[in-house]
Amino acid sequence: IPTPQVNGRYSGSAISLFREEQFNTNFDYRLSQRNWLSAKFFFSNAPTTLARAGGINVPGFAIEQVQNHRLLSVQDIYNFSPNITNEARIGYNFIRGDNFPQQPFKDSDFGITRSTANVLPGFPAINIAQGAGGIQFGTGALQASLATASTTSLFDTVSITRGKHTIRLGAEIRYYQSNFTGNVITRGIISFQNFNSFLTGTTQTATLANGIGSRNFRTTDYNFFVQDDWKLSPKLTLNLGLRYELDLPPYDTRGRFATFDPSLYRPRMEFVVNGEVRTPIGPPVGGFVQAGNAIAQYDLPNVPNVSKRILKSIDPNNFAPRLGFAYSPFKKNRFVIRGGYGIFYSRSSFQSAGSTLFSPPFYFTNTTMGANVSNPFASVGSEDQFPRFVIGSPLFGNSIDRNNRTPYVQQYNAGVQLGLSKNTLLEVAYVGTRGLKLSRPVAVNQARLASPQNPIINEVTGANITTNAPTNAQLRAPFQGVALGDGFLQNQTSGQSVYNSLQISLTRRLSSGLQFLASYTFAKSIDDGSATGGGSGTTGLLNTAQFNDGSTVVGNQLDTRANRGVSDFDRTHRFVLSFIWEVPKPNFARRSKIGSILFSGWQMSGIVTAMSGLPIDVVDSLAGTFYLGANAGGARPNFVSGVSAMSNVPPGYYFNPFAFKRPTVLTGQTIPSSNGTAIANTTGTDFGNVGRNVLRGPGQFNADLSIGKRFRINESKNIEFRTELFNIFNNVNFANPISNLNAVSSSGGSIDQNSGQIIPGRAGDFGRIISTSNNPRLIQFAVKLNF
Repeated sequence: IPTPQVNGRYSGSAISLFREEQFNTNFDYRLSQRNWLSAKFFFSNAPTTLARAGGINVPGFAIEQVQNHRLLSVQDIYNFSPNITNEARIGYNFIRGDNFPQQPFKDSDFGITRSTANVLPGFPAINIAQGAGGIQFGTGALQASLATASTTSLFDTVSITRGKHTIRLGAEIRYYQSNFTGNVITRGIISFQNFNSFLTGTTQTATLANGIGSRNFRTTDYNFFVQDDWKLSPKLTLNLGLRYELDLPPYDTRGRFATFDPSLYRPRMEFVVNGEVRTPIGPPVGGFVQAGNAIAQYDLPNVPNVSKRILKSIDPNNFAPRLGFAYSPFKKNRFVIRGGYGIFYSRSSFQSAGSTLFSPPFYFTNTTMGANVSNPFASVGSEDQFPRFVIGSPLFGNSIDRNNRTPYVQQYNAGVQLGLSKNTLLEVAYVGTRGLKLSRPVAVNQARLASPQNPIINEVTGANITTNAPTNAQLRAPFQGVALGDGFLQNQTSGQSVYNSLQISLTRRLSSGLQFLASYTFAKSIDDGSATGGGSGTTGLLNTAQFNDGSTVVGNQLDTRANRGVSDFDRTHRFVLSFIWEVPKPNFARRSKIGSILFSGWQMSGIVTAMSGLPIDVVDSLAGTFYLGANAGGARPNFVSGVSAMSNVPPGYYFNPFAFKRPTVLTGQTIPSSNGTAIANTTGTDFGNVGRNVLRGPGQFNADLSIGKRFRINESKNIEFRTELFNIFNNVNFANPISNLNAVSSSGGSIDQNSGQIIPGRAGDFGRIISTSNNPRLIQFAVKLNF
């Protein structure tokens, strides 16, 4: 276990191993003059050893991965007549992805006690100053897993050409299987606030979980379409189509599927007494529903059975019209105007349903605080005790909204194509999309503010609450016995997005040995819950969206616009140039055979990419405690009046950390977000006024180059030597800086407890860049025999 270097820094490296074996074959056979049969098969095994993965950034805890892929496709094309053709296709796709963490030693070797150690020996994950990008070693939360996924598809299309119409109609059926076993946090996670706490063995939190971690999900898609390409005149063509999609929600074959439905909520009328405070206990007695196909082993007697798919509707109204046109006003067709509009439905992944795997009643997670490292974990029970509800523990984890629908986007575009010459094409287009019913997890149990004029009556204890403090946020929450904040999330299809862009491209077809494609995009994407964007690039600050279809809403969960902002993946400018150049043989090389051999057959190709940086979301995991509780806070900070985030930046920082402060509200002050209706009865934090993704990270540039030469053997054979240089200029692209205000305290800085402002000179690592986002220059050589 390494000690930090100067200023708490640690860097380490280790070798990862990768090997891939591939086999690919095609089969074509003409059954008759009208009938053509073809088949394709692809095989791949790619065993991998990842030296650092799953949040681990210290060498010594590698993961062995099994990555297998199989693909089979069979196609039959039959021509009934010159104007009618039928294409039938059947396909099968299989993927295996298993992870086996290496366990160089066990936690018992170091005197750490864990109730799951006998069944799952190994070592827990150890996090030191995680909020400041610190050290993480051991076994990651989701490193031990077995997963297979397969898709079987049947597809048939009939093409009919009649007069000015080319009509295509068809159907497709896709059957999905997803089998997953994940031991999530079953070896535990121990977090230390800083390195000194680690040395003394004083934990900040220790989390352990156990339960039934296996699922066998199944579902089917039914898709039908008809399209007519109508050539009204030599100048104008219309594309008219309609598609229908029935994307059935997934179900588990054994009924290991349950969720919490807030509309059925009934609290548990029990509480514990601590002094004069009565605290309701969880989980609620009403609100849970389970799959109707649950086998006897998993069928809980007091939980209502609903559809095996859990949702209230299969969303059968997914009609998707398509409209497009192409108009060429001039005879030579060198100038074309194009446009189109369409609705496109998007099947939700199994992640939303799969995330409920790690929640009651099939899973239980227990967290302790401030325990000694020798006995940090509370007991969670053995797997054979599940499904069950642990009385006295609040409902936590993820649930699925039973009102979810199929996400979809509206796409629209308009543009022109102009042939500048015989081989050069210029395209300019406006492209936009609007996303609706997009997936995102929302913390539905957010406390309400109280006042003497608008008291809150706790339905379990009967207490008349008129005060606001982080410690009584749970009592002011709408659901008693349910965790606050991101302790309990509901995966909803309530997200929205909008994207607008100007896209310009210049294409040169191969001519005189040169071809290229240059494209530029000026765009802006806005949403309220996109996933995996501009984090700090360190394993210490993972984006929580990596396991879901969307990002967690930060801040006010009841304000639909609180999380609206530039998308996590947005890049304002993006330029890409790709080219292939067959280097002409110089004249002097034509005078000798040796010169011709040495200076002919050379080819250069490359890709140059330049783009804006990703957005930076400045957050504060200790903000919003009046609403989310002292231990479940998470919102954004406040701006400091008169201080710019990108001006007067201290040396070593990417942005000015002193432009932000914690939204602290002192005792007796009005809580700003209440609009003057509520007062802080003890010191706490409010939702800040900083918006989502208000800053922009470092720009990115990369250039790859390939240089090759062919030595001709005869008409059909040649040997090709190739040198490929990735990031040829060895350019350093920096990741985004640490943008969680709470990293100030975790990395040795200090925040004034009264004003919430960072003490001058004590910003810690908040605002610092501590990692890169790309590899250094890589060079590889290859030789290939073409015949």
